[in-house]
Amino acid sequence: MTETEFKSELKGLNGGYLFFGGEDYLKYSYSKEVEKNVLDGTFDEFNHIVIYAEEYSASVLSNAISSLPMMAEKKLVEVRGVNFTALKKNELDELDSVLSTLKNNSHTVLLIRADNEYFNPGRLPKNPSELYKIMTKHLTPVEFEFPGPARLKSWILRHFKNGGVEFPPELCDEIVNVCGHDMWALSNEIDKLCAYASYNSKKAIDKGDIDAVCCKTIEYDDFQLTNALLAKNKSLVFETLRRQKSAFEPPITIMASIIRMYSDLLLVEKLYSEGMNKSSISSTLGIHEFKVGKYISAVSGENPKKLKRAVELCRDADIASKSSSNVTGYIALERLVSALCALFCR
Repeated sequence: MTETEFKSELKGLNGGYLFFGGEDYLKYSYSKEVEKNVLDGTFDEFNHIVIYAEEYSASVLSNAISSLPMMAEKKLVEVRGVNFTALKKNELDELDSVLSTLKNNSHTVLLIRADNEYFNPGRLPKNPSELYKIMTKHLTPVEFEFPGPARLKSWILRHFKNGGVEFPPELCDEIVNVCGHDMWALSNEIDKLCAYASYNSKKAIDKGDIDAVCCKTIEYDDFQLTNALLAKNKSLVFETLRRQKSAFEPPITIMASIIRMYSDLLLVEKLYSEGMNKSSISSTLGIHEFKVGKYISAVSGENPKKLKRAVELCRDADIASKSSSNVTGYIALERLVSALCALFCR
């Protein structure tokens, strides 16, 4: 179920819901909407049970689900901050058993708010994780994805309007470029700008205010790791790898991009050293001329033996990740990245 589809169900919530996906701000916002629509103002402090990570267990959740609401038709049980990826097989079985009792407790609405870092849904829709399959047997999944440009722009303008400050629509791209796409970060920066405008008796925000007040955010895209390796920026390499691992990017996909880059670098170096120009190399290898130019800059003055060694390291890592029972994909990937940094980032 998408966020839009869930919005139409808010007036008639029943059973259990799993909030997951990359946009934590939307998960938080909609959990507040769930709270408003389930609780009726009667003994809400007793009828809203929140289970945090440090107190979570299958038995605690079971007791919360089965307990009756106080002087009200329904109660809300929320689970927040639990590291579901760390649950063992027996704990998953216990969770499965507890969630199955939800259908017999119609007085309870259960909301599990899964932090992106602690919940791996697998590769949806074709290859869901075991955790996702267990949960969605009993809960309605609601995925909160990062909003597209048009929707994000509309939200930014609405947020400024609620703050009582005018914000020119043409500056939406500017604030996103500075602060990133994450709605939590944007919300905080917009609140800062509104407070700044109020303090300085300004009715409208301009670009200078964004530059003066907002914190610059570095965002990570699909090419950030290979670009960091290409730039020999060790700290950025490991920070990007950490973020990709937290986002459950498949190690085989990350490794494939690294292998492809170093294989291409070796070929570009060979052809360039033989006298071929950028355009000819691009045509021969089928690589965009802009990328060939970046690769030529990277290999200029580089020892060809290092590039050959890098390709050997990539080959060995690929073999290890596929053939060794005690070397997982992430272990092989982390060893490869460490070896490449040791080779090039001195």
